[in-house]
Amino acid sequence: FRLPSEAEWEFACRAGTKEPRYGPIDDIAWYKENSGGGSRPVGTKCPNAWGLHDMLGNVWEWCQDIYDPAVYGTYRIFRGGGWADHERGCLATNRRRSHPTFAIDDLGFRIARACS
Repeated sequence: FRLPSEAEWEFACRAGTKEPRYGPIDDIAWYKENSGGGSRPVGTKCPNAWGLHDMLGNVWEWCQDIYDPAVYGTYRIFRGGGWADHERGCLATNRRRSHPTFAIDDLGFRIARACS
């Protein structure tokens, strides 16, 4: 298993749509205005068209991609927005970066199956 690439993450998040969200925000995501100040159990909001839950909101998700090695060194990308973000932070297009040792309570990961 491995972290998804940034492109894989966005492809899975959008689930065939071209929109920045795969549904109405309150139906699909835990974010600042509805989370109650913390992460929530996975799968308690509606999934996207491919059955994936919590692609937006709840916790940001690490990707395997390095942000800009020439400038940031080993900083990696994370995507999706978290429970502490406002609605505008939970979009398929949003990305942030940090060092892999960075840990906060709205940052997690989703694994991808490595194919050979």
